[in-house]
Amino acid sequence: MKKDIVLIVSLLMAISLAVMVVRFAQKADKAGKNLEEERYSRMVAEETLQKNDAKLTTLQELLKEDQDKMAKIEDILDQEKNVNSDLKKQYDELAETKANLENKLAALQAKAQIPQPVKGAQPAPATAGH
Repeated sequence: MKKDIVLIVSLLMAISLAVMVVRFAQKADKAGKNLEEERYSRMVAEETLQKNDAKLTTLQELLKEDQDKMAKIEDILDQEKNVNSDLKKQYDELAETKANLENKLAALQAKAQIPQPVKGAQPAPATAGH
């Protein structure tokens, strides 16, 4: 009878041990699957990160090119503003010179008492000897 009890206890221990081993194997398998899923997720995330990094680099290069173009356009615009400013200054100087010359001409004509020519009129013929 003692042998039967030892045998039953041994069988119960063996069954318990087998159940524990099966559960441990299931947990280890589940942990292994979780680890594989985690590794896959990290690998996908790393690939995505690399792709995004490449896109970012490309976009940064495009941004730099656009900024360079904008700087060139601003330089051209500044040059055009300077040219326009110089042309306006020259125009103003010419207009002032023209006004001065017209005033001097009017003063000379008034001094010489030469009548102002009428637009569209023919100048009077010059007489010889007078």
